Amino acid sequence: MRQLYIPEIGDSIRLTADWTFGLYNEDRNSTLMEVTNDPRPVTYSWNTTDYSAIPCTIPAGSILKVDRIYIRKGKGEYSSLTFLWKDMRTKPKFLDKVATSYSGRDLFGDSRSYQAKKPARPVRFWAKLDDVNKIEFETV
Repeated sequence: MRQLYIPEIGDSIRLTADWTFGLYNEDRNSTLMEVTNDPRPVTYSWNTTDYSAIPCTIPAGSILKVDRIYIRKGKGEYSSLTFLWKDMRTKPKFLDKVATSYSGRDLFGDSRSYQAKKPARPVRFWAKLDDVNKIEFETV
């Protein structure tokens, strides 16, 4: 017999078994793609029609905090939950950037290259409701 559990935003669950789900190539999943070494370049939702997914596994014992629930009548294909993976962060890194300064009507400004530090970020990702309903867990 199954027991219904609808979490509140902010509820945390501990995985009691490895959870494998479809990780969609979309910017809102970029931090999870980064920590799992997903080789795909991140696709931004506003400029793509390719929402491809590959299997991703989060190990048993991991704690996931519910950050967002999206369920709308008649829009089942978009039903999803967003999680924060407790104690999991991306690694800080340096990115090569170019800055150009323009003055007045000068169309050709001075450019310079520099490195910008990108700090470690919490791992936040979404998964489709069908995949979320396969999670084996205990509440925390």
